[in-house]
Amino acid sequence: MARPLVRPSPRSAMFFPLVMLVAVLPGLYALRNWDLTPPGPWWGLRGLAVLEGRLLDQLGALPSMGPPSEARMFQAVALQPPLYAWLEAAALFLSGDQAPLATVLPSYAAGVLVVMLVYWHGRLWRGAGLGLTAAVLTGFNRDLLVQMQQATPSTLGLAGLLATLLAYGYHLRNDDGRRIGWIMLGGLALGLSLLTIGGFALLAVPVILLHLGAIAPAPTTRRAALGRWWRPWRDTPNLVAVAVILMIGLAMAAPWHVMMARRHGELFLNNLLAAPQTFGTSYQGLMVRLLDLAPATLPLGLFAAVRAVRRALVAEEDDPATVGGAFWVVWLAVGALAPAALPHGPRPALNLFLLVPLNLLAAQAITDLAGRRIPARAVVWLAPATACSMTWWFSSELRHAVETLAQGHRPSSTTALGLHLGLDLILALAIATRGLDRWARRRDDRRRLVLGAFLGAVVAVTVASGLREVGFRHRETSDLLALREAVLRRHQEHPFTLLAVVGPPTGGPWATDHHHQGRAHRPTGPLPGGRLRFVLRATLPHLAQLDLARADELLSLPDGRRLVILAGASERLPYAVQSRLGLEAIHPGRAGVLDAFASGDRDRPPANMARSGRDGLDRPR
Repeated sequence: MARPLVRPSPRSAMFFPLVMLVAVLPGLYALRNWDLTPPGPWWGLRGLAVLEGRLLDQLGALPSMGPPSEARMFQAVALQPPLYAWLEAAALFLSGDQAPLATVLPSYAAGVLVVMLVYWHGRLWRGAGLGLTAAVLTGFNRDLLVQMQQATPSTLGLAGLLATLLAYGYHLRNDDGRRIGWIMLGGLALGLSLLTIGGFALLAVPVILLHLGAIAPAPTTRRAALGRWWRPWRDTPNLVAVAVILMIGLAMAAPWHVMMARRHGELFLNNLLAAPQTFGTSYQGLMVRLLDLAPATLPLGLFAAVRAVRRALVAEEDDPATVGGAFWVVWLAVGALAPAALPHGPRPALNLFLLVPLNLLAAQAITDLAGRRIPARAVVWLAPATACSMTWWFSSELRHAVETLAQGHRPSSTTALGLHLGLDLILALAIATRGLDRWARRRDDRRRLVLGAFLGAVVAVTVASGLREVGFRHRETSDLLALREAVLRRHQEHPFTLLAVVGPPTGGPWATDHHHQGRAHRPTGPLPGGRLRFVLRATLPHLAQLDLARADELLSLPDGRRLVILAGASERLPYAVQSRLGLEAIHPGRAGVLDAFASGDRDRPPANMARSGRDGLDRPR
């Protein structure tokens, strides 16, 4: 029989191009609205320090970080593992003009890799269909997309953890000589993760050890049992593989950590397990975390977790589906308990570490429901539970009412009415779902219609909530990018020789961080989190920034082509000072913040501006 010229591909090969689209396109859309959320600008400053020649230790740039409060924040970031800063420096170098967006590209690329790794995790244990579903739930998740918008090592550290756990899974599935290759890959991934998020990458170790304890040990031969004491790998090859992975990872990360410990001693050790502060985050309970991470798929994930535990307890042999389900449940348990064991850990990375097994379990429930391996009557209580979790996530009033009751306060009439309406909604949903079940009880076409509508709604809400989240853009980032363009244009015409920033930000738009979904504003501290300092350092790398408390101090500076930026809402540039120094406005700020002035041409008078008021202290227009 003649052989075909091209070997036909299996149907599952069509899933990977779809996974690539899911991994690339949502994050690419998120990059349209990328943001300078702290501590992202401090990581950008650290990447610029690497470009300046401080490859291993960026703490030498600390004296140029301005006030002590900002210097302390840069110090906390500079003492973290360096891999993300190295990637930032490479992206900034390749961008040519050190565009601030380059600092976000490593986070975006790592997020793309995270989605692909989630697909491979699902495909390893349950097939390509489940992997594609999990990739869709993860790729459109709002928490992952938000991290892909920011210059933080969360997605990069998560990618290393997922690669380590994936290599462990392939090690279990393969019985041939390729096991050593997966062990080496797992050690390499663990080492990269340790160089990204530090000791928090060791969360992969308890996941693997607990899973090995949950599954049945491999049978041993008599020859292995009679082996000498230096050959224990014959009895416990999986434990030895874990030890090798751990040793490779620690060997990769140890040189940098030892060097920093010798240079900075106790200061480095104290900051090693304290992640830099992320503004706008709070410490929440487990259920609140789960509801915030995946409101539309949480009931499905918990339902699949219960089924996986039950299947592992009654299974007579360890098939891939049983072993994979037990692995995801153990992973979910470790991710849920990690914040309690690591209270100062990187909260975004820990949340994403919890999100991945939850999405894998939810994808398992979705594929089992679609394949009719789960009775369709399960929708009778899954649908109301999903509606309740989504209502909790969307309604800030409901959350406030429940928190009021939990704290023992007497509820107001408005709170009582809100709770009453919420209870009525739950009862109405339960009755409606029960009615649909009776309507479709004896007709399979109606059951498929109801089941398809429910699963489609879950996926649609997940996709819509993720796209809605990345559609929001912080006004501060937009203002800073506009300022950068104005400064670059003027600098190309007449290069600056002096850069001064007047007034520490004590209010205005720096004082709040506009939270997503229209929720209440939360204080982010009195400082801009390094946003302005990072943008100016990337725009004018050859100029040292002078921080001035008052505009009058400009008169004591040496002559030269000046760039003056008002960083505080309480500061104004008096017209007398502006006229004496020959400054003209080049960028109008918002509420007095980020007003920029540059030295005008000596051959012509300053730009036409009039005073409003007789004291000469009003800002010229």
